[in-house]
Amino acid sequence: MREIRGHVTDIDRHLEEALRAKQQLDAERWRTERRPRVLRLFAARARKLAWSRALLKLVVEELYPDDLFAELVGRLDRIPRRQWPYAIAIAVALRHSWRRDGLTRVARRLRVSLATSRFPTAVRLFTVPDHHVADSPARLDPVKALRCAPTPRGGAHGLDRALGRATDWHLRDGRQF
Repeated sequence: MREIRGHVTDIDRHLEEALRAKQQLDAERWRTERRPRVLRLFAARARKLAWSRALLKLVVEELYPDDLFAELVGRLDRIPRRQWPYAIAIAVALRHSWRRDGLTRVARRLRVSLATSRFPTAVRLFTVPDHHVADSPARLDPVKALRCAPTPRGGAHGLDRALGRATDWHLRDGRQF
């Protein structure tokens, strides 16, 4: 009985070695013969490739960003096309930011300043909010004009007068309610 087990183990070992040798031979054949041909075909067909969300996601995935990427950029499905370079730059910066000199090198190559103000919190507090952001306080400021509204029949005495509202102050967009 022991003889049979010994032969079975030897056969298993030989089969595993043969399988490993075949896998190595296949990998070598792929690298030396098939890979160059397939990549030439890919290069010829990808020549007219344009930026797409799939390509953006692929590039960002290849950079292996950490959780900070989602905090800084958000979901890649939601960012507009004009911000794709920003997303890639953030992913590259995250990839190289494990050492200070790596991040500095990336920032220098992309011409992004890392200089900080003497009072960084004060600068952030007094920046003018962008009125394009939906929840921006700037959107709650008085509305200067409603360009899409037609001029009322009684004249342009303030758009609220035509609606029967007070006109002594500027209109607001109503987001505070």
